Amino acid sequence: MKKSIILLLLLPGLVLSCGTGPKPEAVSSEPEPAESTAPVTPSEVTEHVEEVVEAPAEEPVEVLAATSKEEVFDPNNVSKAVYQAAKLEITYLIYDLNFIIRHKDYNAWVTHLSDSYYEEISGKNFLEEKTEELYRRDQVVAQNIGRDPNMVEKRVLKTARDYFDYVVVPSRVNDRLDDIDFLSEDRVRAYTVDERRGQRLVLYDLASIDHKWLIVN
Repeated sequence: MKKSIILLLLLPGLVLSCGTGPKPEAVSSEPEPAESTAPVTPSEVTEHVEEVVEAPAEEPVEVLAATSKEEVFDPNNVSKAVYQAAKLEITYLIYDLNFIIRHKDYNAWVTHLSDSYYEEISGKNFLEEKTEELYRRDQVVAQNIGRDPNMVEKRVLKTARDYFDYVVVPSRVNDRLDDIDFLSEDRVRAYTVDERRGQRLVLYDLASIDHKWLIVN
């Protein structure tokens, strides 16, 4: 009997304790917000921009390639075989020019001139300069033979043919090649040596054009 009374007294407490238990948490269908990050300060933004601006720009590949290919001609790199071959060819050229000049063959002479050189010796300024040089030379010759230099007639050069007849023919009949210098891979300066003074005198500047040595300016 006592047990029944105790059970009856305890029953309402058990029911209340079951009804007041923890409720299950509601599940939200929305995604959870991402973790908040620390705000970026203005100084950090400035530092990043400065780093980007100061980064050196890469040069184009074409420019770098062109720079690496630039080379300066060094006459010391000309082989002995190339030097000797060029000197032999120019020696024959000088012999040929001497023969042409001795026979006053203007038409043959101009075939040994580059276009630029022929244009130069046909120019007004060049011909006027050579006219004055010729006049002074004639005056010296006249004085040496006892004539009055002031009585010398000035010969005016008007064409390339005049330059050939009055300047080239009297002075270039007996040229002799003694040495050459390479100015570039296809350009050479020819010299004769003045044995009395021991000096090299320039005969011609020559360029290899279409596999032929031509006189250039």
